[in-house]
Amino acid sequence: MTIQKAAYKILEEMGKPLSSREIAKIALDRRMVSSIAQDPYQSHAQTIEKNIRGGIYNKPKLVFVNSSQGRLIGLPIWDSNRYSAPDKKIQNLSELKVYVPTKLLEKIKLADQAKLINNFDETVSFILTKGLSILSPEIKKGLMGQLDSLNSL
Repeated sequence: MTIQKAAYKILEEMGKPLSSREIAKIALDRRMVSSIAQDPYQSHAQTIEKNIRGGIYNKPKLVFVNSSQGRLIGLPIWDSNRYSAPDKKIQNLSELKVYVPTKLLEKIKLADQAKLINNFDETVSFILTKGLSILSPEIKKGLMGQLDSLNSL
């Protein structure tokens, strides 16, 4: 498998842009590609970037995506604005890294494609907010039970 094909598969699976070095590391660690270069991570990372810049060997197609973390590699279907720094008007943002089953991620991506909200991060926040509002009575009941057990000590 070429590094380009491996990168495309990795990006699809991860669902977010990554640096070329991160992609190369994952591809080599999973043995999707191999290399006899002195620094195989750097070699594959440079190949990915060269393929995108040159265009000729950029198949399947990958793109550069500007983000708050700098220039990353992404899939063409991803809007580069989607991964830019969060809107400064939004306060109290925190980052959360969560591993979800692939089928669930596919459903979240479908919700994002429906464009109910501005971008992927806001779509995930919207889904979590809706889910939490539905579950709030159960959450409250569970917390009250824990408080009651503390009071009985």
